[in-house]
Amino acid sequence: MIFLDTTFLVDILRKDTAAISWLSDLEEQALYTSEVNVFELYTGLFRISENSKAKLKKRTFELEQLLCRMEVLSFDRNSAIESAKIYSHLMNKGEPIGARDIMIAGAALSRGITRLVTRNVREFQRIPSLNVESY
Repeated sequence: MIFLDTTFLVDILRKDTAAISWLSDLEEQALYTSEVNVFELYTGLFRISENSKAKLKKRTFELEQLLCRMEVLSFDRNSAIESAKIYSHLMNKGEPIGARDIMIAGAALSRGITRLVTRNVREFQRIPSLNVESY
């Protein structure tokens, strides 16, 4: 089980060769992301497509096609509790990270997913139970 972070998904959409190569190697794996990542992806999409309905339509289609390749996890009560544990731990250590990154990690860890692929290694590697990989 592999959790795909926003940075990885953005790079796939941008046709980054390293990310695409990594994804092709993962074809046999169960792939996951979360609704928090979907929020981040759509925020970026709306920002870059604000003045072009045609661009928005095309990029929305591409994004939805990508999301169909994985299970998108909801941010539920268990995700919230796991996120609160992570947040408390990092605050107690004096090493906080962004709230959305904590929520993303909470969504993954609450379902037993410990492997996360991202370019944002610096933030996620502070979470002890997460195995963070880059590409």
